[in-house]
Amino acid sequence: MHEQAIRSTSRAIIVDHDAATTELIAELVTSVGIVPLCCSVWALSVAFIEQAQAHLLILEFGLGDPSPTLALLGELRRNAPTRTLPVIVNSTDDRLLERLAEPLRDLGCIVLTKPFELDDFFSSISLCLDIVAAPCNGSPAE
Repeated sequence: MHEQAIRSTSRAIIVDHDAATTELIAELVTSVGIVPLCCSVWALSVAFIEQAQAHLLILEFGLGDPSPTLALLGELRRNAPTRTLPVIVNSTDDRLLERLAEPLRDLGCIVLTKPFELDDFFSSISLCLDIVAAPCNGSPAE
């Protein structure tokens, strides 16, 4: 178990193409008191994210064209209710993450390469939830 619960009322949307990975990430966030909301890649939309009123989005960049996912992230940043939603992007494709480092940074995303160290994962979550609790220091790309 990680030190203590990060925030017992926090909710995280978890999106991964692999059901076993989704389940593992859900267990990890549950272990620190975050309620996981698992979502398939196909059901993910700005409307779903807004309705879920989540505090965090953990999103896997799968194989294939990243354009639809980047477009979704752009929509999130242009939509007032989701503009400041923290996003952790992860992928096993380190070349893809390297290529998209600047656009993802401009969209305010934290990037983790899978497999990631648990300390890095939990530190990223803590940083994201601190972002939610604190005033935004800058505005995301519009």
